[in-house]
Amino acid sequence: MLNDVVIILLLIITSCDKSSVDEVKSSNDYKNQTKVIPPITGTPLVWGFDDAGVQPPLQVEEKILKDFGFDLVVHHYLPEKSGNEIVLKELSNFYKEHHTQWILNLETANSHQSFIDDKGRDWYNRADGCHYFMFPEEVLEALSTLPHKPGIMYDEAEHMQNSRNSKVGKPYILNADEVQNLADASSAFTEKASRVYEKYKKFGLQVYTEHVFPVQFHTFADAGFIPVSKILKENCIPAYIACALGAAIEYNKPFWLTPDLWHLQRYPGHTPEEYKSALIMAYHMGADGIYTENIGFEQGGQGKGSLILMNKDKTDYQITKWGEITKWFRWEYVPQNPRNYKYNELVPRVAIIRQEDACWGQSNSWLPDQLFGNKLWQSTSITEAWLQIWSLLSNGKISFHSISWHNNFVRKLSYNVIYPLDGVVVFDEKVGGEHLKDVGLIFLTGLGISPVTLNAIKSKVKQGAVCISLPDLAPPGVKQATHNNGVFNDGKGKWVITDSFLSPLAKEYADPFILKENYSRYRFGNTEIQFRPVDGNMNNVEAITAPVNGK
Repeated sequence: MLNDVVIILLLIITSCDKSSVDEVKSSNDYKNQTKVIPPITGTPLVWGFDDAGVQPPLQVEEKILKDFGFDLVVHHYLPEKSGNEIVLKELSNFYKEHHTQWILNLETANSHQSFIDDKGRDWYNRADGCHYFMFPEEVLEALSTLPHKPGIMYDEAEHMQNSRNSKVGKPYILNADEVQNLADASSAFTEKASRVYEKYKKFGLQVYTEHVFPVQFHTFADAGFIPVSKILKENCIPAYIACALGAAIEYNKPFWLTPDLWHLQRYPGHTPEEYKSALIMAYHMGADGIYTENIGFEQGGQGKGSLILMNKDKTDYQITKWGEITKWFRWEYVPQNPRNYKYNELVPRVAIIRQEDACWGQSNSWLPDQLFGNKLWQSTSITEAWLQIWSLLSNGKISFHSISWHNNFVRKLSYNVIYPLDGVVVFDEKVGGEHLKDVGLIFLTGLGISPVTLNAIKSKVKQGAVCISLPDLAPPGVKQATHNNGVFNDGKGKWVITDSFLSPLAKEYADPFILKENYSRYRFGNTEIQFRPVDGNMNNVEAITAPVNGK
């Protein structure tokens, strides 16, 4: 076994590294291995789990950390009437002893009207009428003095903003009813979210958000938060990753992803094969933090569990098929496939630029169509235009209705893990020219564009890029020449003005950037990653890495 470990440590990325595993070892195979998990070389990885559904006792959690090689725990925190400082200190000591990063997930406020402690303090309802979890000042003081401080996470934050805390019925961080129009909502939201961030920053605490829908990554990142995207679930994984990746790059934030096995009220709603593919994609897309939702949730006594299936008295567990994938990924896959690049070395081919409007396709959903939580702001052809771009770039494989299976049209389609996309990233309307320098095709869509970003796009077009834009976002001279549909030559590049991203004109000029085969491709620094289906199965993915230009 020692020789095997030495071999792993000496592995390097060859000129073409095919990263796929068709068979995953059973948990018994791992028990026969050395207890020292092979180290991660190359780009570091924060690796963990979320304890929603079932919270194992700490003595069982200690075993979980060792079995799976986790160094991160996202702990769903339920406040106590009293003694919170004592509980938090015990957790701090435990995670410090086990060299484990920990984050307090504050999701409990999403489904409860209030929580009043023994001192009469309401932890969930704010003085301005909004509703979200906030520790009292004395507890924040206690957190700041811990020898091993936690992170703070607001779960499903963008969903709570759009749905007005669906189970509570109160505005979340921003009361959008007080904002004059939708065009002002993103800046108003960022300003309010910044106040929440600054309160935690004062106590030396980092704040995260976790997103179930592909919106508000950029507004939260702009406010100081580290936004984390769910993948799997009801999500079109490549599109969600492109949105979260763009926010991380643009606002210089860590890039984290979390696979979630829920799908349309079923758990586990994704096969072990789909889960394995999601882990491979998250890893090779450069995520520097990956954690899996629900370590041991058991739905309806099916006996399936999640990564583990706890026994009745919570003293031990069985490792499930999904858990075997998790162990294989950390014990074998990551050590044998070191990354020699970081996510912020992305060399994009295509950039989608849009001002955040909180629209993901909810006009045809079981959820209310109220952008930012304002019942008067419903989806329009302008807010939904960016959804057409995904269909265009994927050669029609992604629905133009939405990139979420919570949309009623998409809900009828079979789930796919990958789609043909070629180096696509999503930025907001304030992105600077430094992030557009390698882009060949730019889509300009949505409600607005900042003068700085428009000037950066104009410069890129003159250098040879193609910009496909909605009419009202184009420079005045361009729109005057093309009206609502037309082409304007500008330097070495072109402006393509269209009122639909599915028009023949848009398809003609986007065609060189559309993959004709069923795989996706990204470049990071001098490394190209291709995600390809195994034997044509779009839910069984292999990652193929190769150096660019022989470097």
